[in-house]
Amino acid sequence: MPAGAWPAAAAATSAPLSAAVRAAMRTLGGLLPRAHRPHSTTATTTTTASDAAASSSSSHTLHDYNRLLAAFARDGDGDAALRVLRRMLLSSPACAPTAVSYTSAMSALAKAGRPADAASLFDDMLANGVTPDRAAFSLLLHVYSSHLHLPAAAHSVLLWMTRLGLPPTPIDYTDLIFSFCRAGRLADALQLLDEMRALNYPLTPHTFAPILKAFCDNADIQAADALISSMRCSGCLPDVVIYNIYIQGLCKMGYFDAVEQVIDESSRNGWVPDAVTYSTYVAGLCRFGYIEEAFRQLEIMVAKGLQLTVVGLNILLDYVAQDLDMWAGKEVLERCQELGFVVDVVTYNTVMDHFSKKGKWLRVLKLFTDLLKKPITPNVQTYNILISCLCRAGKFQFAKFMFSSKGFVADTVTCNILIHEFYEAGKEGELGFLFADVNAGKIAPDTITYNTLVDCLFRSGRRSEAANFVRHIDDGYPTEPVAHLTYWLVRSGNTHEALRLFDDIQIKGLVLDSKIFANVIKAFCRKGPVECSDMSQLCSVLDRMLGIG
Repeated sequence: MPAGAWPAAAAATSAPLSAAVRAAMRTLGGLLPRAHRPHSTTATTTTTASDAAASSSSSHTLHDYNRLLAAFARDGDGDAALRVLRRMLLSSPACAPTAVSYTSAMSALAKAGRPADAASLFDDMLANGVTPDRAAFSLLLHVYSSHLHLPAAAHSVLLWMTRLGLPPTPIDYTDLIFSFCRAGRLADALQLLDEMRALNYPLTPHTFAPILKAFCDNADIQAADALISSMRCSGCLPDVVIYNIYIQGLCKMGYFDAVEQVIDESSRNGWVPDAVTYSTYVAGLCRFGYIEEAFRQLEIMVAKGLQLTVVGLNILLDYVAQDLDMWAGKEVLERCQELGFVVDVVTYNTVMDHFSKKGKWLRVLKLFTDLLKKPITPNVQTYNILISCLCRAGKFQFAKFMFSSKGFVADTVTCNILIHEFYEAGKEGELGFLFADVNAGKIAPDTITYNTLVDCLFRSGRRSEAANFVRHIDDGYPTEPVAHLTYWLVRSGNTHEALRLFDDIQIKGLVLDSKIFANVIKAFCRKGPVECSDMSQLCSVLDRMLGIG
């Protein structure tokens, strides 16, 4: 239905409100980046005569349409919701979309990851003469605050609702408080909290949580303490979520005595520590190197019947494995298993990676063989860690054997590791086994592969091969490999050859990307103080970059 097609009586009833919302919408429009505003549904409602005939003969009621839109909103099917709206606009006046219809369609778009489209649909609602209700305003506020991360626009919606006599709900305020905190605008969030108090709105831990997290993220423990005290005074008892945020802030500062006190006083303060509480505490202890105390807390968790998640366990092992003088990875894994924690392939990869970085290839190999004895399947990352470690230890034949192992499907990362390590060791002639897989299409090279090959060829003294390689990648002269090649040409004093390369690229009608010039300038800078001849060459490059050469 085109804007203004409402019956005269309905138009007269809604005219004052429509004028107000239109004026406010014009103000709001500047707060949403226009580049992200999609085409409106009114622009897409033009249909054929047959479509119109089909819709006019429909026996569906407004209730039927709204039930269908509500279902699409639950499923997050934005396209289907827009099609239903289009059909409603072409139906009889009795089935014209209402505020409820538009709100459901907006919800479907937002759930489908199309928040800008949802905000634009609010414009269409106004353009079609439909007066938004409280639910429509609340959804628009939520889209701005939680999806588009535009707290200023969301705050304008809140003020708009108030002016129209539709007081925002506590949920609206909480949405906006969260958005302001995420944007680092803590003062605005606190002002909204004061407004809620002035309006005698019920305050919940969910309202306080983002503010408390902002205080803790800013290491303002004193303000966090004061906020928790104010919660108790206002009759909003802090729950386990609030205390977990608070404990995370204390752990970040290393205030572990305070953490112990908070946990000891939990029963008196009406909350029960959960797995998140102890996981946060354990991770904090590990971060500060208190590994023994971390395991003591793990034992307390087990005694209380709490289970550390696999993610939490891997965080623990990530910290533990860094201190290889105190703990051997195998013993750590065994101790965790004794405590009843689930150990998965990521756990083994975490510990293997730390041993690999320390050059402990025998320990990496031992962990790998232990893994094979368990009902845990190694993944491609496991093999890549092992292959990289073996190459750096000079065990190239062993690395080739692992690459050819039954059941292992190498990926691009494997390819890049082998190229780098074999070229570094001067064993590029032995890479036939790898290139056979690449040529057969089993491994697809990426930009990193090409860059690695250019670097390796040049550093091994094969300059002409590197240049020829770059000329024949795909359609010739891809930006990043060219940037790597020109970097090495300038570093090695072959600036004139780099300039000839630029000529070849431009003759082919290709554009010299800024990344190429950035690498050339970086190469000149790495050479240190330059002589007059080098300065002349640098000026030639800059002239090319500016298009005046």
